[in-house]
Amino acid sequence: MAQARRDDGDREPGVGLTRRILVTGGTGVIGAWAVRELVETGHEVAVLSRGSTHVGRPILADVASELTWFDGDVVEPLTLTRAFARFRPEVVAHLASAKPWQMDAGYVEDPKPLLGVRTIVDGTVNVLEAARALSVERVVFAGSKASYAPFTGRHGAPTYDPVDESYPSVPYDVYGITKLAAEQLGGYYRRHLGVDFISLRFGSTYGPFKRGAATMPAGLISHAIDGQEIEVEYSRAAFERRDDFIYNRDVARGIAAACLTDRTERWMFNIGTGRGVSVGEIVQALHDTPGLIAPDVTVVDDPDPDDRGASSHAATFAGVLDTTAAAGELGFTAVYDLRAAIADCARFVAGHDYERAAHSSG
Repeated sequence: MAQARRDDGDREPGVGLTRRILVTGGTGVIGAWAVRELVETGHEVAVLSRGSTHVGRPILADVASELTWFDGDVVEPLTLTRAFARFRPEVVAHLASAKPWQMDAGYVEDPKPLLGVRTIVDGTVNVLEAARALSVERVVFAGSKASYAPFTGRHGAPTYDPVDESYPSVPYDVYGITKLAAEQLGGYYRRHLGVDFISLRFGSTYGPFKRGAATMPAGLISHAIDGQEIEVEYSRAAFERRDDFIYNRDVARGIAAACLTDRTERWMFNIGTGRGVSVGEIVQALHDTPGLIAPDVTVVDDPDPDDRGASSHAATFAGVLDTTAAAGELGFTAVYDLRAAIADCARFVAGHDYERAAHSSG
């Protein structure tokens, strides 16, 4: 692919124009896909990261030479300012440190509040302040549905009415609290300090090289694709629980849409599929996909005995996101259904040597 060129005309940002975009956290399991999406659609992209992650290397392997790279941490204002000054981005996609206490790890029961505030809240303010000082047009922030209040009533089981952006934001864990604080600060910069800020609240994401506990959908999918035989037991409620699972390639498309659209009326958008999928449907899709080793699943009628940790969190935030606003203002709708996503994920993983990439330098 030829190196993208910048369009220095006076036109507003939009699809079809070449933009200069800096991505923080661009080697993460979502950030790397966003970088790929932006490069493949012809934009100049820089990545600021503390280092290439195991998952980022194979995802970015064939586009790495087209990127501008900056080593640094969003908690270091000088590092950020230097990168911004050298690359002169028009847009920043701030995707760094989704959960700074669990890099390349599964669920962590002790989430380290001080680290969350320092990395998610302080790091986001550093990005916003650098953007304000150096006249960056827009900052796109990786928010989370964890910033909502728990999905209850008609928005929870068994009806799962879609949750739109007006749903109360009353998070109960460190991740949701810090994401909401960072998001609200971004709203302040948009209203008062001239930074066009957009926050994206993602559904439950999955995709190539995303690991997770074997009972979680991302873990089920990764084990099946890796050819690992596992036995899993679910309560009936957990097996039938529905959630909005969105493939990471679609997440990347949503991020790119937010980077490239004209100025929006609102500044917070749900990024999901708008459809609920059960764990049972995921298991069936794995069984129906040729070449995969689907899990051996037992479903029991007893209540789930594990009412803490990852299981409790999954139940609390299982729901469907209303994506009407993203479709209307960003022009984004998810294109991968569950089966197409699993097949695409399997093809991608089969074509990339994850273990070799995980132990290489870079």
